[in-house]
Amino acid sequence: MLIPAEWVGAAVASWHALLQSASGPSGLYVLAALSFAAATLIPFSSEAVLLVVISAQPQHTALAVVVATLSNTVGGMTTYALGRWVRHWQTPDAWRWAPQVRHWGAPITVLAWVPGIGDALVVVAGWLRINAWACAGWMLLGRSLRYIAVAGLALAL
Repeated sequence: MLIPAEWVGAAVASWHALLQSASGPSGLYVLAALSFAAATLIPFSSEAVLLVVISAQPQHTALAVVVATLSNTVGGMTTYALGRWVRHWQTPDAWRWAPQVRHWGAPITVLAWVPGIGDALVVVAGWLRINAWACAGWMLLGRSLRYIAVAGLALAL
């Protein structure tokens, strides 16, 4: 199935407008909203938004990292809640990641930021009803380390 060209054009224009907004005075608000959304099942890079905010407002680097981390973690917990909710319609055998998540428990959600597998790990953690507070803590750790690394690279360049 091909995506219509006008949809792609609209998506690119929207992304450009969001990045433009992130470089302005409301940059931290845009960062918060997009970091939250990026941690749900919407695939895009919150790191790019963080880089735009840091380049536009380097004096707010630490605050930007905190905003991105907290918003992204809350978004991840929304995905966790979605996993708890879909439990009503799925069986444990349907989840490819269930054995690994069951084996490792909450600490595996430290990898929630990894593209391609992170959302699946978090949904399955919710689906398995692994302790929500433990998952939130591990996600917070992984996401904060990622954003600190991105900010460090941005400042080094």
